[in-house]
Amino acid sequence: MAAMSWHRWLQTPSPTIRVLLTISALCLLGSLAGVTNWLDYQRVAVADGEVWRLVTAWMAQLNPAHWLVNQGGLVLLALLLPGDWQRQDTRAFAWVWLLSSLWLAFGPYDQYAGLSGLLYGWLLWALWRSPHYSSLIRLAVAVILAIKVISENLSGPNSGGASGVSGFIRGDIAVQSHLAGLIAGALAVLVAWGWRRARNRH
Repeated sequence: MAAMSWHRWLQTPSPTIRVLLTISALCLLGSLAGVTNWLDYQRVAVADGEVWRLVTAWMAQLNPAHWLVNQGGLVLLALLLPGDWQRQDTRAFAWVWLLSSLWLAFGPYDQYAGLSGLLYGWLLWALWRSPHYSSLIRLAVAVILAIKVISENLSGPNSGGASGVSGFIRGDIAVQSHLAGLIAGALAVLVAWGWRRARNRH
Protein backbone atom coordinates (compact mmCIF):
# COMPACT_ATOMS: atom_id res chain seq x y z
CA MET A 1 0.00 0.00 0.00
CA ALA A 2 2.81 2.39 0.94
CA ALA A 3 4.68 1.53 -2.25
CA MET A 4 1.57 2.20 -4.29
CA SER A 5 1.03 5.58 -2.61
CA TRP A 6 4.66 6.55 -3.25
CA HIS A 7 4.35 5.52 -6.88
CA ARG A 8 1.14 7.55 -7.20
CA TRP A 9 2.86 10.61 -5.66
CA LEU A 10 5.65 10.35 -8.22
CA GLN A 11 3.14 10.08 -11.05
CA THR A 12 0.79 12.85 -9.90
CA PRO A 13 2.56 15.32 -7.58
CA SER A 14 0.36 17.94 -5.94
CA PRO A 15 0.12 21.46 -7.39
CA THR A 16 2.38 22.71 -4.58
CA ILE A 17 5.05 20.13 -5.37
CA ARG A 18 4.89 21.05 -9.06
CA VAL A 19 5.46 24.74 -8.23
CA LEU A 20 8.43 23.91 -6.00
CA LEU A 21 9.90 21.54 -8.60
CA THR A 22 9.63 24.32 -11.19
CA ILE A 23 11.50 26.72 -8.92
CA SER A 24 14.12 24.04 -8.29
CA ALA A 25 14.58 23.44 -12.03
CA LEU A 26 14.93 27.16 -12.75
CA CYS A 27 17.57 27.47 -10.03
CA LEU A 28 19.42 24.44 -11.40
CA LEU A 29 19.51 26.15 -14.77
CA GLY A 30 20.69 29.29 -13.00
CA SER A 31 23.63 27.38 -11.49
CA LEU A 32 25.25 26.91 -14.90
CA ALA A 33 28.23 29.23 -15.28
CA GLY A 34 27.15 30.91 -18.52
CA VAL A 35 23.58 31.39 -17.27
CA THR A 36 24.57 32.71 -13.85
CA ASN A 37 26.47 35.57 -15.47
CA TRP A 38 23.28 36.70 -17.20
CA LEU A 39 21.02 36.37 -14.15
CA ASP A 40 22.93 37.46 -11.05
CA TYR A 41 22.61 40.93 -9.54
CA GLN A 42 25.42 43.28 -10.46
CA ARG A 43 24.95 46.88 -9.33
CA VAL A 44 27.03 48.32 -12.18
CA ALA A 45 25.16 46.25 -14.80
CA VAL A 46 21.78 47.33 -13.41
CA ALA A 47 22.89 50.97 -13.52
CA ASP A 48 23.74 50.39 -17.20
CA GLY A 49 20.18 49.24 -17.91
CA GLU A 50 20.20 45.51 -17.15
CA VAL A 51 17.35 45.90 -14.65
CA TRP A 52 16.12 42.31 -15.05
CA ARG A 53 18.94 41.26 -12.74
CA LEU A 54 16.99 42.64 -9.78
CA VAL A 55 14.37 39.95 -10.41
CA THR A 56 16.49 37.10 -11.76
CA ALA A 57 19.26 37.25 -9.14
CA TRP A 58 17.30 34.87 -6.92
CA MET A 59 17.34 32.17 -9.58
CA ALA A 60 21.08 32.59 -10.17
CA GLN A 61 23.25 30.19 -8.16
CA LEU A 62 26.99 30.42 -7.62
CA ASN A 63 27.45 26.77 -8.61
CA PRO A 64 25.66 23.40 -8.31
CA ALA A 65 26.73 23.14 -4.65
CA HIS A 66 24.95 26.43 -3.95
CA TRP A 67 21.86 25.08 -5.72
CA LEU A 68 22.01 21.89 -3.63
CA VAL A 69 22.09 23.81 -0.34
CA ASN A 70 19.01 25.80 -1.32
CA GLN A 71 17.07 22.63 -2.05
CA GLY A 72 16.84 22.11 1.70
CA GLY A 73 14.62 25.18 1.92
CA LEU A 74 12.39 23.92 -0.88
CA VAL A 75 12.04 20.57 0.91
CA LEU A 76 10.94 22.40 4.07
CA LEU A 77 8.36 24.31 2.02
CA ALA A 78 7.06 21.02 0.63
CA LEU A 79 6.68 19.67 4.17
CA LEU A 80 4.89 22.78 5.41
CA LEU A 81 2.60 23.97 2.63
CA PRO A 82 -0.75 22.33 1.87
CA GLY A 83 -0.85 20.35 -1.35
CA ASP A 84 -3.60 22.49 -2.88
CA TRP A 85 -1.63 25.51 -4.08
CA GLN A 86 -3.91 28.55 -4.08
CA ARG A 87 -3.88 32.04 -5.53
CA GLN A 88 -2.97 33.50 -2.15
CA ASP A 89 0.22 31.41 -2.24
CA THR A 90 1.07 32.80 -5.67
CA ARG A 91 0.44 36.34 -4.43
CA ALA A 92 2.54 35.81 -1.31
CA PHE A 93 5.46 34.26 -3.20
CA ALA A 94 5.33 37.07 -5.77
CA TRP A 95 5.12 39.71 -3.03
CA VAL A 96 8.22 38.36 -1.27
CA TRP A 97 10.02 38.19 -4.61
CA LEU A 98 9.08 41.77 -5.55
CA LEU A 99 9.94 43.36 -2.20
CA SER A 100 13.22 41.46 -1.98
CA SER A 101 14.10 42.57 -5.51
CA LEU A 102 13.42 46.20 -4.60
CA TRP A 103 15.64 45.76 -1.54
CA LEU A 104 18.51 44.58 -3.78
CA ALA A 105 18.51 47.95 -5.52
CA PHE A 106 19.15 49.74 -2.22
CA GLY A 107 20.91 47.01 -0.24
CA PRO A 108 24.60 46.74 0.64
CA TYR A 109 25.62 44.24 -2.03
CA ASP A 110 27.28 45.10 -5.31
CA GLN A 111 26.76 41.52 -6.50
CA TYR A 112 24.30 38.84 -5.41
CA ALA A 113 23.11 35.39 -6.45
CA GLY A 114 20.99 32.85 -4.59
CA LEU A 115 17.52 31.77 -3.56
CA SER A 116 18.00 31.86 0.21
CA GLY A 117 16.70 35.40 0.67
CA LEU A 118 13.35 34.44 -0.84
CA LEU A 119 13.31 31.12 1.01
CA TYR A 120 13.24 32.82 4.41
CA GLY A 121 10.21 34.88 3.43
CA TRP A 122 8.47 31.92 1.82
CA LEU A 123 9.15 29.76 4.87
CA LEU A 124 7.47 32.31 7.11
CA TRP A 125 4.45 32.27 4.82
CA ALA A 126 4.45 28.47 4.73
CA LEU A 127 4.50 28.32 8.54
CA TRP A 128 1.41 30.51 8.63
CA ARG A 129 -0.36 28.47 5.94
CA SER A 130 0.64 25.00 7.12
CA PRO A 131 -2.21 22.65 8.11
CA HIS A 132 0.21 19.94 9.25
CA TYR A 133 1.42 21.24 12.61
CA SER A 134 -0.06 22.94 15.67
CA SER A 135 -0.08 26.72 16.02
CA LEU A 136 2.36 26.50 18.91
CA ILE A 137 4.92 24.51 16.92
CA ARG A 138 4.62 26.83 13.92
CA LEU A 139 5.00 29.92 16.10
CA ALA A 140 8.05 28.44 17.85
CA VAL A 141 9.72 27.66 14.50
CA ALA A 142 8.95 31.18 13.23
CA VAL A 143 10.53 32.71 16.35
CA ILE A 144 13.62 30.49 16.00
CA LEU A 145 13.88 31.51 12.34
CA ALA A 146 13.68 35.19 13.25
CA ILE A 147 16.26 34.86 16.03
CA LYS A 148 18.65 33.08 13.66
CA VAL A 149 18.37 35.77 10.99
CA ILE A 150 18.63 38.69 13.42
CA SER A 151 21.67 37.21 15.18
CA GLU A 152 23.40 36.69 11.82
CA ASN A 153 22.76 40.27 10.82
CA LEU A 154 24.22 41.71 14.00
CA SER A 155 27.64 40.69 12.65
CA GLY A 156 27.35 42.43 9.27
CA PRO A 157 26.21 41.77 5.70
CA ASN A 158 28.56 38.82 5.10
CA SER A 159 28.73 37.32 8.60
CA GLY A 160 28.39 33.81 7.23
CA GLY A 161 31.69 34.03 5.37
CA ALA A 162 33.56 31.70 7.71
CA SER A 163 30.87 29.05 8.07
CA GLY A 164 31.03 25.51 6.72
CA VAL A 165 28.22 26.27 4.30
CA SER A 166 30.18 29.21 2.91
CA GLY A 167 33.13 26.94 2.26
CA PHE A 168 30.92 24.35 0.60
CA ILE A 169 29.33 26.83 -1.81
CA ARG A 170 32.61 28.74 -2.25
CA GLY A 171 31.08 32.13 -1.52
CA ASP A 172 29.98 34.48 1.25
CA ILE A 173 26.53 34.07 2.78
CA ALA A 174 24.58 37.30 2.20
CA VAL A 175 22.70 37.35 5.50
CA GLN A 176 21.06 40.73 4.90
CA SER A 177 19.14 39.15 2.03
CA HIS A 178 17.76 36.67 4.58
CA LEU A 179 16.51 39.57 6.69
CA ALA A 180 14.96 41.29 3.68
CA GLY A 181 13.14 38.10 2.70
CA LEU A 182 11.98 37.49 6.27
CA ILE A 183 10.54 41.00 6.54
CA ALA A 184 8.78 40.60 3.18
CA GLY A 185 7.34 37.28 4.35
CA ALA A 186 6.15 38.81 7.62
CA LEU A 187 4.39 41.58 5.69
CA ALA A 188 2.71 39.00 3.46
CA VAL A 189 1.43 37.14 6.52
CA LEU A 190 0.19 40.34 8.18
CA VAL A 191 -1.67 41.45 5.05
CA ALA A 192 -3.29 38.03 4.60
CA TRP A 193 -4.21 37.83 8.29
CA GLY A 194 -5.75 41.30 8.22
CA TRP A 195 -7.68 40.51 5.05
CA ARG A 196 -9.06 37.32 6.60
CA ARG A 197 -10.16 39.13 9.75
CA ALA A 198 -11.84 41.84 7.70
CA ARG A 199 -13.77 39.26 5.65
CA ASN A 200 -14.87 37.37 8.75
CA ARG A 201 -16.45 40.53 10.15
CA HIS A 202 -18.86 40.75 7.22
